[in-house]
Amino acid sequence: MDMETGYGRDMYSDFLVSSPIYASPLPRQGLLTDTTSMPVGTTSSALAPVPRTNRVKRPHTKSRRGCYSCKSRRIKCQETRPACANCVHKDLDCVYPVKVRAEEPTPDRTQEQMQRQSPSKSSKGSCATLAFSSEISVTPFTGDDLRFWHHFLVDARPHLPFGDEQNWLSTVPAFAHDCPHLLHAMLSLGASHCTLIAPRANQFAPAAIAYRGKAIKSLSTVLAKGNECTVSEMDGALATCYTLTFQAHQMSDGVVDFAVMVRGCGLVTGWYFAKQRKSRIFNLQSREEMNDMIMEWLPPNLEAMHDAGMISTCLQELEKLQPFLQSPALFTFYALLHSAYESLLLSQRHAFAQLVAIYDSWAIMENIEFLTFIAPGNHISRALFIHYVTFDVLMRPVYAELARERNISSHGGGGFLIYRWAEGIYAALPGSLRSALSRQMMLLAMVLLPQVQVNRGYPQWERELEGFVRWLRKWVPREVLEEDGAS
Repeated sequence: MDMETGYGRDMYSDFLVSSPIYASPLPRQGLLTDTTSMPVGTTSSALAPVPRTNRVKRPHTKSRRGCYSCKSRRIKCQETRPACANCVHKDLDCVYPVKVRAEEPTPDRTQEQMQRQSPSKSSKGSCATLAFSSEISVTPFTGDDLRFWHHFLVDARPHLPFGDEQNWLSTVPAFAHDCPHLLHAMLSLGASHCTLIAPRANQFAPAAIAYRGKAIKSLSTVLAKGNECTVSEMDGALATCYTLTFQAHQMSDGVVDFAVMVRGCGLVTGWYFAKQRKSRIFNLQSREEMNDMIMEWLPPNLEAMHDAGMISTCLQELEKLQPFLQSPALFTFYALLHSAYESLLLSQRHAFAQLVAIYDSWAIMENIEFLTFIAPGNHISRALFIHYVTFDVLMRPVYAELARERNISSHGGGGFLIYRWAEGIYAALPGSLRSALSRQMMLLAMVLLPQVQVNRGYPQWERELEGFVRWLRKWVPREVLEEDGAS
């Protein structure tokens, strides 16, 4: 079974269309942070507290089925689901007592089974308790689930937003216990990583697919609330988008998934600044603050990152695609890629700024425009994505510098896997576009060639390296492969 079988692109069409956060992009939001503070949005009248027009004291009616927050504050709860007006107004987690129907054990239904199927009561003092905590399945975890969780924490966890790397080892995993989409996304990312390094190909692919589907379905339900989401709900949504963004790198056809989730990270991040709220699990910073921090990590001197001849070739190959451009989104992507290549001749700081500009462009597109941009039949955007893959590979010195400054390990190699994105795109293109990209594919293979020796030090990548070397043989002359020891 192929790793990607079952993900389905139609899933994303429904996901984007059904989510107001995605359908109504905010101006200039990117993967890292929002650019400027925006006016506070108006609260839905259905959730706004009803003004008192009659000051005659009325008898107080007890709220026997009210939420924990209202009970602790000894106030009347409206008992509206999923959150009462009091909690919405105070931006508190609205958690209702779980009703457990008393049942007598029978021979076919033991007490142990009843306990396993009955949700446990949420702790009143838990800082991570969410309104949707009762949605968590109480089915016991399997041995494979524990394996996926371990791989997530040790090898595959995200390391964004910048400055919050350590939160993925402590705060975020604890938060995930009460956030279904985040928990499923983390297990899916762990399963995807296990699939790549397992002795048998695609051994854990069905689990990765199943968990990713659950994560996206649950995430869609939360994002459908739009601006009525609470901070806790958006914290879970943002962490889920980051997790699924990193999982896309584990998928051979994950380039579209990557673009969708990068857009999601930008739009969800923009929500905090638009609503003037602060995340409880991430220290989100303004664009200026983030840029200042990152620029301190990168070398200040102007020095070309790559040979001018190589960059000139990339630009010439990119320009072959210009006659095929037909929409504003394609022209924008083309122009940003052109500037991105040129930035590699200036400095690491310029290159990083252009990378962020590419991500920003995906976030600010109108919903229909973005759906057209990622549509399966949009061969021109796919061809441009091959140049994005090339730029991403050429950005390795910047990534290495940022990782060194943040004390992030390489997570055990695997940096060559992105070749699968280019391979999958190229195989699906019509002949006219293939001829316009053949030289670019050869250049990409030459740039990735050193990854063979780098990853031979990691036994877990032996199987994937075999496929990588077979791909290199299609594009790199035999004598070059033999000289490099990759034949």
